[in-house]
Amino acid sequence: MNFCLECGIQLVGNPLSAAKTEILPTAGRSVATVVLPKKKSRKYFWIFGGLASLLILLLLGFITTLYLARRIGQNKASVKTPTPVISPTWKSSPTPRKPANIGSSNASVEPPETEETTAPDPSFTPPAKPTAQGVFNVKADKNWQLSNLDVVPNEKFVLLAVGNINLREIEKNVSPQGIADKKYQTRRLFPEFPVGALLMRTRYADGKYSKISVVATKNSTGIWQNAPDERGRLEFCINDNAPDGNDGVFVVSLAIIEK
Repeated sequence: MNFCLECGIQLVGNPLSAAKTEILPTAGRSVATVVLPKKKSRKYFWIFGGLASLLILLLLGFITTLYLARRIGQNKASVKTPTPVISPTWKSSPTPRKPANIGSSNASVEPPETEETTAPDPSFTPPAKPTAQGVFNVKADKNWQLSNLDVVPNEKFVLLAVGNINLREIEKNVSPQGIADKKYQTRRLFPEFPVGALLMRTRYADGKYSKISVVATKNSTGIWQNAPDERGRLEFCINDNAPDGNDGVFVVSLAIIEK
């Protein structure tokens, strides 16, 4: 039981009965000090508040991560890969007439007018401007093939050929230089050039054409220059008088230097 220290009356049903009392000496008499217990509600408030804050931070972090991942994916999708200068998928452009190879040993000949050396009459207007850049695929199983690579007089350009073809009953993986072995001379469309070699000439709008040249040789620089009267469109051929059954393509790439 609890009693009042001043009057000695018993304290009953005091709401502070659960509180601790401390007796402190002051000026010759004792004074009872009530110490109230700490409230547990505040403790739980801070615990739940901390947990709620942590959950909110985690949720915000998750949302931010999703947003950044989406933005990065959109940026990657919007990046375009640059197209290489030489690509088999490029479309070729018009062509010139009689290219003269600079700094190489490519030979040129004036072929006779035969069924093997002629192509269907072209139908195009003489170009006023040359093709600045273009690519053309030369098929191994075809004869002369007119490209869309236009050339004009005195134009200087680089012409490169890549790829391999298969010559029926002769050899596989033949380069644009062809096969110089004389045992295959009977398959040469033009005896002056190796069998399977990539040949080129300039077709004029009136149906005539320039001298024939080999596109690639061992010491070729790939640099060509047109004659002062050379205006037309390039056409190409595989040096094979029996192209049926061949397969593969040579990819020819043209880039203008001067015009």
